Amino acid sequence: MRKLMLVGTATTRPEAIGSMFKLEPGGEWQHVSDIPVDASVQAITPHPTRENVIYAAARKGVFRSTDGGASWHRLNVTDENVQFWTIVVHPQKPDVLFAGSGPVGVYRSDDGGDTWRKCNAHHPERFKISFGNSRVMRIAFHPTKPSTMYAVAEINGFLVSEDEGENWRGVEDGLVALSKEPHLKSKIETDDDAEGMFDAHSVCTTTAAPDSLFYICRLGIFESKDKGKTFRDLEVGKHAPFQYARECRIVYGSPEKMYACFSISSRSAAGALYVSDDLGKSWSRADSQVEPRSTMMGFGTHVSDPDGVITVTRGGQVFFTTDGSKSWTEKQLPANAGDAFCGAIL
Repeated sequence: MRKLMLVGTATTRPEAIGSMFKLEPGGEWQHVSDIPVDASVQAITPHPTRENVIYAAARKGVFRSTDGGASWHRLNVTDENVQFWTIVVHPQKPDVLFAGSGPVGVYRSDDGGDTWRKCNAHHPERFKISFGNSRVMRIAFHPTKPSTMYAVAEINGFLVSEDEGENWRGVEDGLVALSKEPHLKSKIETDDDAEGMFDAHSVCTTTAAPDSLFYICRLGIFESKDKGKTFRDLEVGKHAPFQYARECRIVYGSPEKMYACFSISSRSAAGALYVSDDLGKSWSRADSQVEPRSTMMGFGTHVSDPDGVITVTRGGQVFFTTDGSKSWTEKQLPANAGDAFCGAIL
C-alpha cells in the first residue's frame, strides 16, 4: 500500500474547486491540476491489476492516469453532452472498461480507454426530477458469470445486462413492490411514493453469494437473488441510527465482509461507516473514533489490501485507515474544495 489518498470533489458552490485532490504520506492536500477545476469528479477507480493505472469519472469527462496519479489525461469517450458518474474494469478482461453516464447511458472500451463505443441502454425517465436527468451511479458484475452485469440509476432504479454490457434493460417490479410497504414510501423530488426506492446510489456483488446483488438507495440496502425481480430489505436501521445509504463495498480477500456508509439524508449533519462480517445480517460501527459532521457521500477500499479504507463527507472531512479500521486519521480538505463525493486509497 502506497498510502496515497485521492478525493473527488464537485463544483457545488461558487468558486469551489470541483476536481481531484491528492494526499501523499506526511504531506498536505494538493489539487490535481491536470483535471479542470470545474470537472466535478464523481468516481475514482484504481485498476485492480495494473497498479499505476487509475480512472476518474467526472461530469466533464473520463480521465486516466498511467503513472500512479502523478499525471492525468482526458479520454475521448464521446462528443455527446453527457456527464460521467462511474467507471469499472471488467474482472476477467483488464482492457475492458464500462463508464456510466447521465442521462442514463453506458459506454464501453476494449482497449483500456483509448477508444469507446456506446452500448444500448435505453432507459426512459420514470420521474420528472428537478435536477434534470437520472444518471448511472454504479455498475457491477456477476462474480462468476461476468457477462451478467447490473447498474443503478439515481432516481431511476435498476438495470440488467446479460450480454456483457451490450444491451441493458430496466427491471422495476421488485422496486415497485417494495415501495408499497408503508415504511418504504418516500418522495422528495416528485409526487410519487415509489421515488425513494428508485433513488439508487450503488450496487455490489460478492463470490460469497454469487447470485445475490446488493442494491443501495436512500432507504437502505436491499438484496436480490433473481436479478431484481424481488428484493429483501436488510433492515440496516436495526443496527444504525440512520439508513440513508450512498455506498457499499466488499472487502478484498474477505467475500463475506462489507462496508457501507450511512447518513441522515443527502444533506445532513452526520454520517458513519459501518461494517458487516456476514453479508449484511449484522452491522457495527467501523469508524467510532471519528465524528463526521456532514453526510458521508462515499468511500473507497484498497483493491488488494483489506486494511485500507478512505471515507469522504460533503463538508470536506476525509478519514482513512491503513490497519483495517483499528485507527483512523482525519485530514480536512482545503476550504476552497467543493463537496467531496468519492475517495480512493492506493
